Amino acid sequence: MTTPSPNALGEGRVRLKLKYFFNKLSDRTYKNILLVRTDRIGDVVLSLPAAALLKDLYPGCRITFLAREYTAPLIALSRSVDEVINDDPALSARGLAKILKAHAFDAAILLHPTGRLAWALRLAGIPVRIGTAYRWYSLLFNRRVKQHRKFSLKHELEHNLDLVRTGLGLPSGEGKEYLPEISIPPELKERAARKLSGTIDINRPFMAIHPGSGGSARDWPLQKFAELIDKIKISNLKSQNSNIVVTLGPGEEHLKEKLQTHLKTQPAWVSGLSLPQLAAFLSQAESMVSNSTGPLHIATAVKTRVIGLYCPMIPCHPKRWGPYGPGHSTLIPPVGLCRKCTGRKCPQYDCMEKITVDEVYSKINPVIDRKR
Repeated sequence: MTTPSPNALGEGRVRLKLKYFFNKLSDRTYKNILLVRTDRIGDVVLSLPAAALLKDLYPGCRITFLAREYTAPLIALSRSVDEVINDDPALSARGLAKILKAHAFDAAILLHPTGRLAWALRLAGIPVRIGTAYRWYSLLFNRRVKQHRKFSLKHELEHNLDLVRTGLGLPSGEGKEYLPEISIPPELKERAARKLSGTIDINRPFMAIHPGSGGSARDWPLQKFAELIDKIKISNLKSQNSNIVVTLGPGEEHLKEKLQTHLKTQPAWVSGLSLPQLAAFLSQAESMVSNSTGPLHIATAVKTRVIGLYCPMIPCHPKRWGPYGPGHSTLIPPVGLCRKCTGRKCPQYDCMEKITVDEVYSKINPVIDRKR
């Protein structure tokens, strides 16, 4: 009979202690949880399933979301979020900590960390602080999760769910699928319909086209969007009553003039909507064609089918940032992947032009079944 060495016995004890420790982590019950995501619209929409997961893990728990003021009304439409706290970026970490401390959170999960936010959670005395490893301020978290998001090996939504599960000492997810979801109350649909009544009847079939991206990625050329709009309008896709509506975000009104120089037909135009109004509007669309941007993810969250147009940069790849869920499509230029855009120095600088109008049209053409 072989006697275990002292080193082997020591390693065995360490493994048992670690197993006991992680079992204890997963045995804890949390009643008051803070989710933190203070970046852009699409990032926030892809973080909402984390709230739904927490509601399933800890029935009856209260979920508060810390976010920027402009995304807060959109987050408030999630059934899984009980409260939204507006994060004023001008507020110091100490000032933010004072606000958070008053809520007496059991745990905080920082889905997109910054040094200021990490300090605020620590100064607020939140007992369980979950965040990613590898940054200098990761020491301020007492649950650190190793993630490499920049390589786009996994979808952003799945990274968020993994951060929650691993940080709480739970096994990786199997079974239930969590999708982006925003609930549109009837009164919000009515308000959106009234606001747009002079432009379009949103209760009749229409397709949304979103040609901007707010600078978040390389865009499909405006001339291509114009050719697509003309092709759809001229062929009377879906039905004689089908409309094309071009949506424009804040600061994108100039795109209308540029698009019109290429158009042979006239679509309807929609701009100046609040995020909840945009969500209500998109919930009535048959489908949407869009660059990689926040409104694309809003459309997926209201169960509208999306055709997403993506550049070949790895940080922007649809594997990480594509429309999440069944029935959506993505197109990416048939060129090699790159880490960043080097501008006109790149021999493939015109890469987005390599996505053809016919390719996009072929993704739209199948009949789309939607529940009204």
